[in-house]
Amino acid sequence: MDRQRRWAEGQAGMCELGVPLEAVVAEGLSKKPVDVISNGIKSMGFNCVRLTWPIVLVTNDSLASLTVRSSFQNLALLESIAGVQTNNPSIIDLPLIQAFQAVVKSLGDNDVMVILDNHITQPGWCCSNSDGNGFFGDKFFDPNQWILGLTKMASLFNGVTNVVGMSLRNELRGPKQNVNDWYKYMVKEQKRSCS
Repeated sequence: MDRQRRWAEGQAGMCELGVPLEAVVAEGLSKKPVDVISNGIKSMGFNCVRLTWPIVLVTNDSLASLTVRSSFQNLALLESIAGVQTNNPSIIDLPLIQAFQAVVKSLGDNDVMVILDNHITQPGWCCSNSDGNGFFGDKFFDPNQWILGLTKMASLFNGVTNVVGMSLRNELRGPKQNVNDWYKYMVKEQKRSCS
């Protein structure tokens, strides 16, 4: 991607780094130090990461303040705790939202741009037509909570120079899909977030 212009254009390329699984921690932190991961992304020829995140990471204060260690403990992922403690000791006891920020910072320190990619509302595997995260009005897709989450995430990363964009919602899907609701919410939010 070329960040010198208004439009994203292919140069080196982009990859995806996932956060939306139940632990709400960027994948790989139990295997390698975050800077090794970030540098590895750059050395493979990528210059941008689509960093996925669930809405509740910024709208649910209890979740956002949960530490990485506690998140893994709650899921009985003891091996992951040991791995993060070994490879990323500065992250293991951070609140989840601060761990997310640390990943973004590491990517920036390694000259990798970030597109904040709102993938889902509730943490979990994406995507099916019946996961409750697919379209406005689904069980876990409250439009007001979605707008609040986008607003909070945009504010949190306002001025962070390697954050070059934010998707409004990835992979809208499911039986409730319709053009009128899509237009009502997506265009409204796009205009609001770009003003």
